[in-house]
Amino acid sequence: MENEKVSEKSSYEKMKELVLHGHIESGTRLTEAFLAEKLEMSRIPVREAIQQLVHEGFIERTGKNGYQIKEYNEQDIIDLYNYREALDGMLARLFTQRVDASQLYYLEMNVEAMEEHLKDFNQETFSKIDLEFHRIIARGARNKHMEHQHEIILEKVLYVADRIYHIDEEKKTALLNVDTYKQTFDQHCAIFKAIKERDPDKAEVAARESVNRGLKKALQVLSRRH
Repeated sequence: MENEKVSEKSSYEKMKELVLHGHIESGTRLTEAFLAEKLEMSRIPVREAIQQLVHEGFIERTGKNGYQIKEYNEQDIIDLYNYREALDGMLARLFTQRVDASQLYYLEMNVEAMEEHLKDFNQETFSKIDLEFHRIIARGARNKHMEHQHEIILEKVLYVADRIYHIDEEKKTALLNVDTYKQTFDQHCAIFKAIKERDPDKAEVAARESVNRGLKKALQVLSRRH
């Protein structure tokens, strides 16, 4: 029984990696048989993994026995960012109300690391620091239900952002340059300042504004694609 659970978890993780990292092209028809062969696993754990990814919104059913990578339209993206805005805002509020000295220290170290990596810019490293900032707040809010939902929505936003920004390398560079990440850093500084001042209202507003600016940027990119 234990081995079966490990197998199911493994199939879910492997399939999610295929989806999130673009190893399956948009429009490809996915079936249990196809995915089981690709992952070199039996169909039972693959079936469970498919259902989980459908529930999380990464793939969708098409036809009777098929699935495909979910494509997000403009309204989907607005809805997604609106949900994240509300969630990030409440997490920032709770974190501010419940934060202790050690959590505040880790958040401050994160902000300092982000500032340091702006000087010697590396997009991958900077993005990891960015994600960790939000995860520190989600953990520190001490609400397991919200933390779980936050992780799902964070992965989904990253997935959607990667797909809409991946126009071509030239345009991607023009849209995601150092100035763009400097704006992210400034937004994190505003959130951190409000938390350090123990002002939950200000922290919630700053967190919401940060997500809202991300939405405006995403919609701006979408408009250039049409």
